[in-house]
Amino acid sequence: MATAVPQADHVQVLIDPAAMVAASARHRRRFAASVSKLDADALASPSRCSKWSVADVLRHGVDVDGWMHAIWGGGPLPFDSFNPVTTPDEFVAAGRSTPDVEVRDCFVASAESMAADVAGSDAERWALPSLSPLGAVPWWMSALHVFYDSWVHERDALLPLGMSVAVTDDETVPVLAYNLALVGTLIREPTDMVVAGIHLTTGGGEPSVARAEADAPPDAELIDALSGRSDLDAALPGVDAEIVHRLGVLGRIFNA
Repeated sequence: MATAVPQADHVQVLIDPAAMVAASARHRRRFAASVSKLDADALASPSRCSKWSVADVLRHGVDVDGWMHAIWGGGPLPFDSFNPVTTPDEFVAAGRSTPDVEVRDCFVASAESMAADVAGSDAERWALPSLSPLGAVPWWMSALHVFYDSWVHERDALLPLGMSVAVTDDETVPVLAYNLALVGTLIREPTDMVVAGIHLTTGGGEPSVARAEADAPPDAELIDALSGRSDLDAALPGVDAEIVHRLGVLGRIFNA
């Protein structure tokens, strides 16, 4: 990384923002291209999210893009407080008055708009103050949250339909790093370990994640498991049960 990466006061994510924003834009355009082919029956099908259809996942994607563009543009948000468990579902429920096929088209347009916005960012923008569910963070970290959220939801929407979803290191590395950063902010015990190529430390200061170059690249199944979509014990064979439980804190919140 040619320049110092701006960090939040309470968590450090030591990855390359330039590579992240490029990967995020590619992901969003791929997701939009896949979604554009879905018919009404596919949109009404269940997703991996127990309360949401495929179209509901897209409703959430449109909501997130709107919230983040409002934050980035200095505009008012449509809520006074945000609960990561209840607020997204409340907005999805309210958005069901819009027909699924219209939601599909809105998502495709929103994804392209977000991809163009993020891809056009540079180092000057990365340090701008922003917000995410982690609180006050530099702009690039809020964009990383959008990437993580959308990446997992791409799989939530498309895998149950039997559609393939590309898995590439340029996407899984920043997504898993952020996934573990979220986990790290919730872990109370001191932790120092490498998880699928990402070094996570907590305790004795702000949580930190960084790439451990010598280790295997991250895999999509582990991200799914950390995000509460599958069994974390199966995704981390041979890891001490206490550590697995510690790393599963985010998944338990999502499944509450």
